[in-house]
Amino acid sequence: LKTTPVLPQILSGTWIMGLRTASMWALVLASDGGIFLINAVDCSGKLVSTWSGPDSSCGSASGANAHYWPIASTTDCHGWQATDSTGKSHDNSAKNIKCSSDLRSITYDQYAGNLVCTGTAVAKSFHLDTCNQGVPPTLYDKALDLACCLTPSDAACTSTMTGAPRVDSTATTNEKVFRNGDLCDASSTPSPSPSQSPSP
Repeated sequence: LKTTPVLPQILSGTWIMGLRTASMWALVLASDGGIFLINAVDCSGKLVSTWSGPDSSCGSASGANAHYWPIASTTDCHGWQATDSTGKSHDNSAKNIKCSSDLRSITYDQYAGNLVCTGTAVAKSFHLDTCNQGVPPTLYDKALDLACCLTPSDAACTSTMTGAPRVDSTATTNEKVFRNGDLCDASSTPSPSPSQSPSP
């Protein structure tokens, strides 16, 4: 049994189980057949949720994903990894995730191809009341739940939208979430229930 820090080439393997211990170690089976222990971190906190997909009305679940974003820090790097229908693994990350001044949208800087927010960033935003063409232009985006922006002390945020960040997708599998390059312990606190469907 080998131990190793979190590395992208290892995390392209298949997640097989999580071990709930005091130090939150996670067991990962890598694509080369090796087994690794990775120290998973507690990423729980206040969240906002968004919808992104190919439907220009932001109303269909087909090929779409709901993303639960952490908003506790604008300096932390929030990473996510998923496998598409061809078996290819995709890495993305974002930082400077924050509520807008009017509390009706969120903005962030996204980095493609890595989990640690390096390279050239693309500025993105999701708006609560409108479905907008995103980046790439084949995707359309909308904010679903910004309760933790609007009323962070109310139960709508503290009870419903507090937990571990995650991505729910109909287009990918093996979704994993990271903070500053470290794998998040998805079982550390309950994640929110699947979000309501967006209204066109």
